[in-house]
Amino acid sequence: MDYVLEALNITKKFPGVLANDNVCINVKHGEVLGLIGENGAGKSTLLKVLNGIYPHGSYTGVLKIEGNEIRPANPHDAMRFGIGYVPQEINVLKFSSVAENIYMADLKLDKPRVDAGKKPKGRTLFVNFREMYQATTELLNKNHIHLDPRADVRKLSIGQQQMLMIARALATDPKVLILDEPTTSLSDNDVKQLFEVVRMLKRKGTSIIFVTHKLMEIMELTDRVTILRDGRNISTFEREQYDSNTIIHDMIGRELKSLYVKEKATIGEPVLRVENLTISHPYIAHKNLVENVSFTVHAGEVLGMAGLVGAGRSEVCMALYGMLPIQSGSIYIHGKKLMIRSSSHAVRKGIGMVSEDRKKYGLNFVWDIKDNITISNLSMVSVATVVTKGNVRKRARQYYDKLHIKSPSIRTMVNTLSGGNQQKVVIARSLNAEPMIVILDEPTKGIDVGSKNEIYGHINEMAKEGKAIIMISSELPELMAMSDRFVVMAEGRVAGELDGQCANEAAIMALAVKTFKTIA
Repeated sequence: MDYVLEALNITKKFPGVLANDNVCINVKHGEVLGLIGENGAGKSTLLKVLNGIYPHGSYTGVLKIEGNEIRPANPHDAMRFGIGYVPQEINVLKFSSVAENIYMADLKLDKPRVDAGKKPKGRTLFVNFREMYQATTELLNKNHIHLDPRADVRKLSIGQQQMLMIARALATDPKVLILDEPTTSLSDNDVKQLFEVVRMLKRKGTSIIFVTHKLMEIMELTDRVTILRDGRNISTFEREQYDSNTIIHDMIGRELKSLYVKEKATIGEPVLRVENLTISHPYIAHKNLVENVSFTVHAGEVLGMAGLVGAGRSEVCMALYGMLPIQSGSIYIHGKKLMIRSSSHAVRKGIGMVSEDRKKYGLNFVWDIKDNITISNLSMVSVATVVTKGNVRKRARQYYDKLHIKSPSIRTMVNTLSGGNQQKVVIARSLNAEPMIVILDEPTKGIDVGSKNEIYGHINEMAKEGKAIIMISSELPELMAMSDRFVVMAEGRVAGELDGQCANEAAIMALAVKTFKTIA
C-alpha cells in the first residue's frame, strides 16, 4: 500500500530517557490518523522528528514522503518536503494582521507564496499588501476558514487564532498536516468548525495526523488510530475495530473501571464567600470583565464553575488569587474580610491555584522538579530563614511520591517532562503551600486519560481533608461528575446556581447561554 508519510523504526534518546523506541507510523492519502497515548508516551518527540525540530542525525530510523526518503534538518525543510505542523500552543504575532501572520516568512517578497512549489519573483524593500491580502482571501476561502485577512490578531478569539495557525500551515500546501492537540482551548462551536475544516481537507486528499487526549474526538473524526505507550508502538486499529475500553487499556496499560471517580466528602462550614465582585477590563476603558459575581464555597465541597469560554470564570479565579485587580466587591475567608493584594498574599491567606496556563503561570522551566514544588512554601524547608538542601529534597519527595510524578528523579528539569507530569508538579506546588482553598482552572487540560483519573483521585483527597475547592473545566462531563454544586457564568456574570444532584447538561447549558445587557 502506498503511504503519503512513513516513519520507520524511529529511535530518539535523551540522557537517561529512551523517548522513541523503534516507533513506526504511516498515513494514507486523504486519511485522518489519530495518534494517542499517555503523557510521556513519545508522541511529542515523534512529532518533533517529523517536523525537523529534531534534525536528521539526532535520531535513528527513516522518514519517507510518497515512498522517497527525506532527511529534514529543520522545520523549514520539513515544510518544503510537504509536512505542515500546527503546535498545541497558540503561536501568533499579536501585533500583526491575519495576512501578515500567514505570510510572515514572505513579507519581504514581491509577492507572497501560495503554492510551496512556486519560487518567488525576487526580493524588494516593500511589502505588496494588496497582493498579500488577495492571496490570503483566496487561501481562506479555499479552505473554508472564516477570518478577515486585515483583522488585528489581538482581537481574535482563541478559536480564531487556532484557525489562523491552521491557515498558516495550509499556505504551504502540505501533503500531510499535523494537528497537535488542536481542541485543547476551544469552545464547542470552535471544535465543530475545526472538524468541518478537517473533513473538507480530507475530501480534498490532504492526509492528517490528529493528536488528542480526547477519546470522543478519536471516535468521531479519525479513520485509524495508532497508540503509543512508553515510547513504543502498542497497537493500531481501523475505524471498524474501535472499542473505547480496548483503546484506553492499550493507552495506559491497565483496565480503567471508571473514568470519573467522585468520592463523597463531608461538606462543612463556609470557607470562602465572594460578594459582588467586579473586575475592570485591563485595556478597554469603561468596560468590565466580570460584574457583581457572588458565591460561597464550603469545606469539603467541590464547586464547579461552569460556562462557555470567555464567560469570566478564569478572571474571577485570577482575581481571588491576586493576579487581577478588583474594582469593587468583597472577599471573606472564614467570615473575615480580606483584600487580596498579590499572589504571594493569597498564598499566605490560604489560597492555592492551579492555573489554566501552566507554562505562563504554573512552572519555572529553568528549574528542576524539587525547586518548582518547594518554592511555594520556603518556610517549610528553612532553618532560621536559611533554605537547606536536605529539607528541600525531603519536602519535594513527599509530593513527588504522593502525585506519582514520572521522571528519573526530583532533580529532573520540568521542561523535559510530559504535559501530564508537568501538571502534577503544578498541583504539587500548590498543595505544598498547604492551602485551605484550592482553585483548579482546567486541571486536566491537555493530559491523558490515565493522568486525569489520578488527578480526580487527588481532588477527592483534598475534599476529604476539608479543603474548599473551586474547579473550572471546559469538559462538561468531567465538571458534572466531580462537582457537588455549580455556579454557572455567562457574559461575566452569575447566570444561576445548581445543586449537583439536580443538575444536568441541558440545565447548565441553558444558563451558560443566558444573555445580559452589555457590561460597562
